[in-house]
Amino acid sequence: MGLTTAEWASGYERWLERVHPDDRDRLMESTRRFLGGDGGPASDEYRIVLPDGRVRWIHDRALLLADADTGELLVHGVLVDVTDERTSLEVAERVGMLFRTLVEHAREAVTIVDEHGVVVYQNPSMGRVVGRPPEWFKGKTPLDLMPPEDAARGRAILAQLRGNPGSQLPGEFRLKHRDGSWRIVEGVATNLLHDPAVRGIVLNYRDVTPEREQERRLRDVEQRRQTLLEDIINAEAQQRSRIAEELHDDTIQVMAAALMELDRIERHLRLDDVDAARRAITSAREALTKATDRTRRLTFELRPQLLEAVGLGPAVRDLGNALHRDTGVKVKVRTKITRYPVDIETLVYRTIREILINVRKHARAANVWISIVERRRVLHVRIRDDGRGFRMRPRPRASTHIGIETAGERVRAMTGRFDVVSVVGEGTTVEFQLPIPDGASRPRNPEIVSTSPG
Repeated sequence: MGLTTAEWASGYERWLERVHPDDRDRLMESTRRFLGGDGGPASDEYRIVLPDGRVRWIHDRALLLADADTGELLVHGVLVDVTDERTSLEVAERVGMLFRTLVEHAREAVTIVDEHGVVVYQNPSMGRVVGRPPEWFKGKTPLDLMPPEDAARGRAILAQLRGNPGSQLPGEFRLKHRDGSWRIVEGVATNLLHDPAVRGIVLNYRDVTPEREQERRLRDVEQRRQTLLEDIINAEAQQRSRIAEELHDDTIQVMAAALMELDRIERHLRLDDVDAARRAITSAREALTKATDRTRRLTFELRPQLLEAVGLGPAVRDLGNALHRDTGVKVKVRTKITRYPVDIETLVYRTIREILINVRKHARAANVWISIVERRRVLHVRIRDDGRGFRMRPRPRASTHIGIETAGERVRAMTGRFDVVSVVGEGTTVEFQLPIPDGASRPRNPEIVSTSPG
């Protein structure tokens, strides 16, 4: 108590001075009841403050006994310093409370099952995973929520763990949610049947359903990307084959015919048949003109001369003029752009060309509007028609010609965006955005043109 023998014998006042202020009133009340009672044993625990400021816990047991000689009632007691025991208990309680708080508020589900897999404890996260209240698990096993093939694997894991104290096994299983959906959980089971504080198999797991769904979507996207890339390669190979066939079967044949006519001219001149020579010259000229036109057309498909010479705006307006000339569709073109790298201009031109081919083949439109605008180093392209439209639904596997799907994939491969919106009876709108690489050359005055062919 930090008191001398004389101080201790002087009365209760010095003793009460040592009692911690927070315990003093309670202890005085219990002491009054003890002294005024029947003298039966009393027991209490309280804190004292020693002269050096240290706080100690005291366990106090006392009873009233009469002096054998005088008959005076005296307090006989024992004071025991229980600070260490009390501190250890408080620490254990704090640690236990902290552990319970962490487990019960953890996002990870924690379940303890007995050797048969029956739940003996689960934290709230377990109920959130499967959408069921804690009482639902009483007497049940997680195996009840698994499909047969997963439950069989779960029983095999439990059987393997039972004979190996302290061992751990990972696993991934499906659990049936209350709404009927399947949730995928991933975790580890630890055999603590031998631990007196646990006496169970601890299951730590988490819901990975969103992650698995994201992985599945990524696999689908990658598979679709691979399919479209194969289609692009096949389509380009087919286009090159078509151009080669046209050169061989058409242009080269026409040029060969022109050579034959030149040979005839030579023979006619040797025979002094001027009229026949003139006819042969005319025929050779016509053949060479056809070959020149066809070669120019093929060259334009590979890299339009207009696109090369003056840029994207005039080349797209030429596409609009061709569509108007061939079908009568009114085409309005608006551009606010400049010159860009060859790959950017070619990609935009070919994408617009493919969209207009679809308009020509399928839309039955009366009007088409084309807008190409650069904003904040991004090209924004919009092609809208007032044709018959179509129902928006997932497209089947892309065909082997370069169509909208492959054009869209080209744009996305260049980190762009590509969107199609169509309403039956109201027409179709295709929009795509393409970022412009840093360092692309730009003239001072951008081209601003608005035309309405026809």
